[in-house]
Amino acid sequence: MGLSLEHYQQSVLKRALPLSEKVVEAFYSQPRHIFVPEYTVEEAYEDHPLVLFNSPPFVSTISQPSFVLRILDLLKLEPGQKVFELGTGSGWNTAMMADIVGKSGKVVSVEVISELAARAQKILAERHLSQVIVKAGDGFEGDAANGPYDRVIFTAGSSEFPQKVFAQLKESGWMVFVRKAHGSPDMLELIHKVNSEPHVVTSVPCSFVSVVREKAGPDSKETNP
Repeated sequence: MGLSLEHYQQSVLKRALPLSEKVVEAFYSQPRHIFVPEYTVEEAYEDHPLVLFNSPPFVSTISQPSFVLRILDLLKLEPGQKVFELGTGSGWNTAMMADIVGKSGKVVSVEVISELAARAQKILAERHLSQVIVKAGDGFEGDAANGPYDRVIFTAGSSEFPQKVFAQLKESGWMVFVRKAHGSPDMLELIHKVNSEPHVVTSVPCSFVSVVREKAGPDSKETNP
């Protein structure tokens, strides 16, 4: 007999703790395996990245679950907030953020790979997360029409700082950015916007796929679950 879903979930939490109660609740409310149907439940909760799409230069992965939860905790999300996400991927992180900000909040997520954007949108709609907007396109441009944002999160790395996206972040807002540097590890940076300037508060070594600016796949319009 196989192990239970609860066993796999608790295994992830043990690696990720300490976490805020709201992140733990979102983790249980939005089960990871639902967003990666091509993998078994056991595989979905193994603590390493999984490939979602691999057709270079377009590569997408879902990061190891314990790390996703720790990053989400860094954002200190609150109900009613508006969030911009570069890189929808599977939609799992999108769903957990939407769960935390609630129906009074909004999550705008932009994915460069149209097929992934469409798939994530379908799953998010099935989960009745109407506070999410998914777009296929260049997330490095942000989405000024739905801004400004209380929080910004990047799920892909870049050596170039995203000035347009940062400009759409509210004063005193927080951004998680993945900075790439040749010959050095990627660095996940927690950035606080103070007097319109970025201030790096926390920096953690990591490994992420690179931001790709051109859209992959068939043209896809904005979709709203």
